[in-house]
Amino acid sequence: MIKRILLLVFITGFIFNMNAQKSASDYSYVVVPELYEFLFEEDQHQLNSLTKYLFNKYGFNAYFPSELPNVKRCDGLQAEVLGKPGFIYTRITVVLRDCYGEEIFRSEEGKSKYKEYKKAYHDALRKAFLSIEELGVNQKEIKIYEDEVESLKDSPVKTEIEVTKVPATVVNDSKSNSSMVLHLPMAKFSNYVREGRSYLLRKTEAGYSLYLETEAAETGLALEGMILVDGDTLSYISEAGDAQVIFHENGDFTLQNSVMKVTYTHID
Repeated sequence: MIKRILLLVFITGFIFNMNAQKSASDYSYVVVPELYEFLFEEDQHQLNSLTKYLFNKYGFNAYFPSELPNVKRCDGLQAEVLGKPGFIYTRITVVLRDCYGEEIFRSEEGKSKYKEYKKAYHDALRKAFLSIEELGVNQKEIKIYEDEVESLKDSPVKTEIEVTKVPATVVNDSKSNSSMVLHLPMAKFSNYVREGRSYLLRKTEAGYSLYLETEAAETGLALEGMILVDGDTLSYISEAGDAQVIFHENGDFTLQNSVMKVTYTHID
């Protein structure tokens, strides 16, 4: 008898949760960011434009933030694209969140073996969207409000976001057979110098992006390469070649491979 009651409670709770969870079709639009965390420029490699195109293709009403009409925030979804380049694969995952930041869907990871950044990102994104296509989304017509107060009345109250610190990474120094504790940069942006030139290290979802400050670049910053953080493994990839990465306790970091060893000095 007790087992039957417990089973009934479990089934009732499961059905309630299934009914309470909204699908992507219950919303009227999706907002696509114009800049992704793992890239530096807006619509770099036309990846944001491709994301918007694919959402529209598979039943969504997709907008960039600058295009969004006067609507209720909670009528729509926020898209988040997570990218992670690597030695063998470039990986992309697409996440959909509601107006409270709750995740309602996460795509299967799209992977690509292309070496060229644009081809790799496009290929991985299209593969990630295969699981979104399977949802069969058909978003309802978007409702536009004339009164701005009306459109914002159901917006959630903004709360402070708790920042999770990256733990210290322990790596092994093969020469001395001793362990060193190396602290990864916590800041979103960190400044460095090497051989009289200035560099910017930008924290991303996959690790860090390294930029050279130069007037030759339209934005003043030229992408040098990316430092990937995978558990206790750090690796540097660039068009000039790959290297190992060592972050030092004083904030400096070193890139080294069989033909070179260079150190970037941290500045406040």
